[in-house]
Amino acid sequence: MKRSKNKENPTPAQDAAAATQAAPPSEPAAPEAVSPAAPTAPEPAPPAEPAAPEASAPGAAPLVRNKYADKMNAKKKLPKQAKIAIAAAVAALLGGGGWFAVSQMDNSAPVSQDTAFSELGFLETYVEGYGQTSAKRREDLGKDIKGTVSEVLASPGDTVTEGDVLLVIDPSDTRKELDEAMDEEEDARKGIESAQRSLRAAQESVAALNVTAPFAGKLIPDDEAGEPHISVGDELSSGLKLGVMVDDTVMRVPLYYSNAYIDRITEGMPATVSVAYTMTSVPATVEKVEKIERISPDGTKTFRVTLVFDNPGTLTKDMDAIGTILVDGESVVPADTGKLEYSREKDIVLESSGTVTAVSGLSYYRFSAGQSLLSMSNPDVTDALESARAGVESQQKMYEKKQERVAELEALIEGATVKAPISGVVVDISVSEGEKVDGQRAICTVADLSSIVVNASIAEIDIDKVQTGQPVQLSMDDGSMFTGTVSSVSMQAESNESSGRGGGGAINFPIVITVDESPEATLSPNRSIEFKITTASSMDCVIVPSSAVVYTQEGAAVYAKEAEGVTLENAQPIPEGSEVPEGFVLVPVETGISDDTNTEILSGIGEGVEVFLAAPKDAWEQYEQEMNGGTAEVAVG
Repeated sequence: MKRSKNKENPTPAQDAAAATQAAPPSEPAAPEAVSPAAPTAPEPAPPAEPAAPEASAPGAAPLVRNKYADKMNAKKKLPKQAKIAIAAAVAALLGGGGWFAVSQMDNSAPVSQDTAFSELGFLETYVEGYGQTSAKRREDLGKDIKGTVSEVLASPGDTVTEGDVLLVIDPSDTRKELDEAMDEEEDARKGIESAQRSLRAAQESVAALNVTAPFAGKLIPDDEAGEPHISVGDELSSGLKLGVMVDDTVMRVPLYYSNAYIDRITEGMPATVSVAYTMTSVPATVEKVEKIERISPDGTKTFRVTLVFDNPGTLTKDMDAIGTILVDGESVVPADTGKLEYSREKDIVLESSGTVTAVSGLSYYRFSAGQSLLSMSNPDVTDALESARAGVESQQKMYEKKQERVAELEALIEGATVKAPISGVVVDISVSEGEKVDGQRAICTVADLSSIVVNASIAEIDIDKVQTGQPVQLSMDDGSMFTGTVSSVSMQAESNESSGRGGGGAINFPIVITVDESPEATLSPNRSIEFKITTASSMDCVIVPSSAVVYTQEGAAVYAKEAEGVTLENAQPIPEGSEVPEGFVLVPVETGISDDTNTEILSGIGEGVEVFLAAPKDAWEQYEQEMNGGTAEVAVG
């Protein structure tokens, strides 16, 4: 883009200042009164002889701190080292003198004293450059569809309505891809099921590191393995039997009774169990009747009845017992004795290997349901669980991708009949009937030309000045004019391989300008267009030539001439021996916007005040002069 710069409408003050600078020196004459509408500058006066530093007015007051200094032109203050160096250089140029005039000086020619008047005017700044037009809404169609074009029903330039058929493609190739994708989707689904089985196994292995009681009961040693002796730190292997968990609070005894009572003994009948070894008799209940046929040693046909009863605490498994059942007032006894059984029992076997981290006592301890018997650690088992979880997650993601691909291909097949997604104009159709397309590019483009935008780039130095909502003037090479508004400003710099540190390329930021509708002219896409973004403006403001503004350590100021009977606020005297014309004082001012020529004055002086043009625009000079034991510094801009 073009280097962004500021512009403003020329003012009479500028014309007068320019004319004065161009005129040759003449004899001094008193200036005439001039209105702000047509300002003139006084004729230049002979330069004053430089005064020695001792001749400085000892009573001159130091400059007053301007409360607006920081926000106005902080960037124009120079480092102390630079100030000292410049002051020294100036002193050397002036033959060692301790002062420096704030005007243009030439040792071999008379000094030109230029002035102008502050006046009301209009000031604006802008950023300009070139951009390219584009449809705000544009749809590229046919991409990713593979097959042969069977029909082309539209041509570039045709006006179409949303839903109109533009062309038709035979999607045979895409259907083949869909079949393959569906097979891959099924494989991925099976992969999830396999991964989930692995996860459940890993979870069970981790859970098995903590051995718990399956029900309330007592752990007794295994008859064959004997009582285990386990301590914290022991390495245990999977398959080790810790013992048998039994519920011995309730006992059972299966007995066989004569078939003569098969229809008379029923569940719930009362009974009595007698254990001869302990000489114990306890009340019992018929729990179950099984009409099986068993022949007793004496040849009697019998059926099985199971009695259940509470253990008084002295009975154990395999004790001999008999049960008497009261049937219609008759005590019925079994054909033979039976063996006592625990109501519940389960072998406790390790299902994982590991290092013992805790043990709660084993043999003959009584546990509640779920209470921990023993805990182990095994990094391999826990790592396997994490791996199994990751496997399920990976398979799930793969399955989702396969699903998305199937849905995408189904949509492509459905979209093989290419329709206009919006109402607009066919910008391009790049295929013909019978042509084979590979799905690598768009083959048709439809754009809504009723709404045009301009895509442009702004240089890094100007991007902070550009904001959304700012007005824009647009012009074509043929003279067509348009207006618009900045609609978006990107804070992400455009990719530029030559940009950046050491790259030497400019850093630009993209913006979008929305073009206002115009009844007089129309814009087409892909056209170069010049833009001018108004970044700031001020109407009926007090302006002075920018060369009238100087910068002190206290802020901005101007050399202004006090009119008869008028005292300028906060005015400071001019150091004796300076080149500023007699009658001018240094007045702190608050500046506003500025362009290459003029600067807005917000406060400090009003309209019609004569100011001294201290130096050409963008000239910087300084002086350091003793004032009441201190120094004063002025930079001319």
